[in-house]
Amino acid sequence: MANSGCEDLRGQEAESFLYFAYGSNLLTERIHLRNPSAVFCCVARLQDYKLDFGNSQGKTSETWHGGIATIFQSPGDEVWGVVWKMNKSNLSSLDKSFAWVQKKMVCHWSIRRS
Repeated sequence: MANSGCEDLRGQEAESFLYFAYGSNLLTERIHLRNPSAVFCCVARLQDYKLDFGNSQGKTSETWHGGIATIFQSPGDEVWGVVWKMNKSNLSSLDKSFAWVQKKMVCHWSIRRS
């Protein structure tokens, strides 16, 4: 199995962060358009959240004129996605991409291997 980008994060916390992606940011080509430092880490599941399209403001994509993927808390549901390890220099491009998001979430996480 190939090494993931998350094998050893010790000593790198100052320069990088982990980003849970869903929707179009699952695609390597898409995430690299604005975040070239993104390295695939792992497939992940976000417990007690649900995937939806659109948001409370009715925001649609200017590119494909449809609902934008979003997540919201929903006990018992789950959202599958991927985790990217990214350089903190890419934070501003993420902020621009998700300017319509009212709040950012910081999640505690652990990696379990089966």
